[in-house]
Amino acid sequence: MAPRVLVLLAAYNGERYLREQIDSVLVQEGDFDLRLRVRDDGSSDGTAAILREYRSRFPDRVEVLSGENIGYNACFFTLIDSAEDCDYCALCDQDDVWLPGKLQAAVTHLEKETRPALYAAPSRMTDAALNPRGLTRLKKRPLTPANTLIQNICPGHNQVMNRALLTLVQQPRDITQIYVYDLWIANLAALYGVILFDPEPRTLYRQHGNNELGTRGSALGKLVKAGQRSLAGEGRKNQKQMAYFAELNREALEQAGLYGAVRELLAADTFGKRLRFAAHCPFYRQSGMETLAFKAAVLLGKY
Repeated sequence: MAPRVLVLLAAYNGERYLREQIDSVLVQEGDFDLRLRVRDDGSSDGTAAILREYRSRFPDRVEVLSGENIGYNACFFTLIDSAEDCDYCALCDQDDVWLPGKLQAAVTHLEKETRPALYAAPSRMTDAALNPRGLTRLKKRPLTPANTLIQNICPGHNQVMNRALLTLVQQPRDITQIYVYDLWIANLAALYGVILFDPEPRTLYRQHGNNELGTRGSALGKLVKAGQRSLAGEGRKNQKQMAYFAELNREALEQAGLYGAVRELLAADTFGKRLRFAAHCPFYRQSGMETLAFKAAVLLGKY
């Protein structure tokens, strides 16, 4: 039997780009059976009508869930928890465009893995009209927990999980302690299994409004944007998630030799403690400059 791929899409007031994204999912071809499950997170625009239309046109391929507005993070976890009937589970934003062959590439990468495995790839960043602006981050260093605990280069819109990883992600957890769902998934994959990073871009990642990553996708722009997020306190938000992740996964982090470092970072409440941590920090980001920026954020008490 062909493997079953379930695509999960969280929608909220997405009428502007939603059709284009859904169409790009439904035209994916390959050696798999494809279904799309969408949760409308209490939209107030025309999103619900668009979803009813697609459910009517593709009753065997499109399923629509509706509910009150619970936010992006909780919406995705609700969808993930509903995924009981698939071999692979792919996550999908509402305003991108998937390139042909994306799902087949994911299945090809994942089909030989029995460990918990996450497929990821870079995206072609575009403006709102899909004019190219560069690429999201490429993998330059290994995607181990020492990296993923402080940096995620595997954004949710490119994540595809095998069944073993999906089962881990579905384990009981308090989502109010989780800053962002895709970082949680990447950490579980890196700690218990493997992240398979495909260097070929598979998605047109539409940049508009609050999801801007950096000036024209340049390395400098991304670094500046990352620095701005750190100074704005994003690292502090990730610390809460890191503490909760360490609480639930202490044994595995100890085996990886990272539990003590996590606790040291979380306890670094004076400049002296932060300085000692930065001097022998085992964590790294994908570039040396980004790692230095992380250490600077720690020293400034912003992480």
